[in-house]
Amino acid sequence: MNAGVSIVADDTRSWGLETPGPGLLLHVPATGRWARRPSVHLEAAPDYRIRLRGAGQTLLWARIDSYWDRAAFLRGTAPVPHVLPSLSAPEVRTVEAAPGTGPWWEAWEWRVARALVEAPLSVLHSGSWCLRPVRAIAAEKSERHPVSPMEWGFGQPPMPPHSLSAVTRFLHAWNEDWWDARTEHTPGVVLGLRAPSSAEDGRVKSWRKRARDGTLPPVLLLYVDILAKWLVLDGHDRLQAALLEGVEPPLLGLWPFVTPPRAASSVREEGALFSAEFQLRAGATPETVDRVNRMLLLNFTPDPRGTVSRSWPLPGGRAAWREEVSARRRGAPSPLPDDIDWDGFT
Repeated sequence: MNAGVSIVADDTRSWGLETPGPGLLLHVPATGRWARRPSVHLEAAPDYRIRLRGAGQTLLWARIDSYWDRAAFLRGTAPVPHVLPSLSAPEVRTVEAAPGTGPWWEAWEWRVARALVEAPLSVLHSGSWCLRPVRAIAAEKSERHPVSPMEWGFGQPPMPPHSLSAVTRFLHAWNEDWWDARTEHTPGVVLGLRAPSSAEDGRVKSWRKRARDGTLPPVLLLYVDILAKWLVLDGHDRLQAALLEGVEPPLLGLWPFVTPPRAASSVREEGALFSAEFQLRAGATPETVDRVNRMLLLNFTPDPRGTVSRSWPLPGGRAAWREEVSARRRGAPSPLPDDIDWDGFT
């Protein structure tokens, strides 16, 4: 274990997620290797230009429009870095607890937490992190918009994951309309960082056997709140195997969080009640009730924990962004979608 990182049981009252097991909190110091940019991290340039980097290479560019109505995405060509060592069959068998039980989840959480800390190229940075089992919800139950500053403010709970099958539709570039309820790219969608393996791949076949007998190890997802997406950090083939077998894969969610001190505020609380009444008046569907409950819980909880993804300045700013995106477009092996405003993107 790397000295200085503490791992304790998660005492959070509610994250607003379906969590089938216990969780852990990782408190990472701001000294030594943890003061550097992690192997997978975000970089930002003005006007909501976001770049996802992995092991020194670009995995994804994202441009959010100034009104937060839509966003466009462009993948890089770099291979996704291995953030955790590959699991062997003997290592999987060392977890002897019954799959899906509390002891089973606890064993896998501690194994993953230690691996995250000890990894040569860790995805962790200084601050607090939560590692917890999460369960995917139906896409129609997801929020319609990634952020709502009037309701949530700084630091909101992670959105529940959904649309696991989206990882099989590996697009090189795409548009998202964040007000269109017909799209699967609503908050909480799961995004693979590489193309899915062939169904005939040896590792996929091996994991399919474990998916069938219920002993599949959990897939590790990282929540990125500015994009409102869960990124597959580890377990692409395990997720692919579960989808091919038609079973629900076990998911471990990882996210950084902050706990800003907050005094009671009658203005904030009255505003939350007004917002709740307004939303429920339009129709108290189960999805609306869930959303309102999450919003009220956050606004009436003192010192609530919320996730905020950290980003670093993009070296070279806009100029570097334009140069990189233009080079990626010129080198694309196949035509990229023409419904993206590429001039605006760059």
